[in-house]
Amino acid sequence: MSVYPRGRRFSFFEHLAPLPVSSASGACACNDERGTDRYIYMLLGATSFWRYDVWYDAWQQLANPPTLAFAAGCAMVYDPSRNGIWLFAPLSTSPYCVFAFYDIATNTWTSKSVPSGLTAQWGTDASLVHTCPVYNPLGNDNYIYLIGNNSTTWYRYSVSENSWSTMSQALPYAAGSGCALVWTWGFNPDRIYFLVGGGSASIYYFTISTSTFSGDIPYKPKSETFSTGTVVAYDTRNRIYIVKDATHRIYAYVLPQDVLEPAGKIPYGSGTAIVGDGLIYVKLNDGSEYLYYRRQSGSEFWRCNLV
Repeated sequence: MSVYPRGRRFSFFEHLAPLPVSSASGACACNDERGTDRYIYMLLGATSFWRYDVWYDAWQQLANPPTLAFAAGCAMVYDPSRNGIWLFAPLSTSPYCVFAFYDIATNTWTSKSVPSGLTAQWGTDASLVHTCPVYNPLGNDNYIYLIGNNSTTWYRYSVSENSWSTMSQALPYAAGSGCALVWTWGFNPDRIYFLVGGGSASIYYFTISTSTFSGDIPYKPKSETFSTGTVVAYDTRNRIYIVKDATHRIYAYVLPQDVLEPAGKIPYGSGTAIVGDGLIYVKLNDGSEYLYYRRQSGSEFWRCNLV
């Protein structure tokens, strides 16, 4: 009997062109969540924004983002309907955070409004999700959701109004280091899954249509906790892949069965665990599927083939 009873695992790990700048806390990445775009976008410093070409295994530096504090709390999300990227990041002075949009076609950034009421630099972690109808027609193209800052307060941004509002239904648990939001648009587009992080094993989902949270999901086995260094990637269908902390152990959260399966281990050292998104799903033109992953602290960059 296979130790992967519901299917997918990794067949090999491949070294890629190294990161142009060593990763550190705040390093974050995103791409078109369908996995079919040519580029992965990665922020590696306050003046170090790059894209990686999955066709040619090469890096290209792009325009610098607006002034930010490169530290825990940087997060990005790709917006296929606007051909761009939304970036949230800390700032050391009031208003203590930055929000901006990167236009891919023109290689330019535009600063946007930020959540109000912060009294100190945003920290701990951050995660963004955009319910884009390009991924699923049931998505709302106007909204972007934000969690983090070791808080139960979370926010929603209106693109049309360039304004933020505090969500009336608070998070069921403070979003700590390693937290994540995942819109499961290929499984249930009315849900956004919430990985708590902060050393917790808890996972919840938010039902968009009713603005309510589930209880703490009793997935099995519920024996792992997730904290600094935990990163996730959605495979567009029924699985959320999770690399746990700095252990390099990979798990697959199987959505229909609420099961957490071991899916492999990256056979290289991780370095010191850092905060920031670093796992990306890619589907090449020949249909082959990969997870791309940057080392926790260092310049190594790998991919592993899903079979």
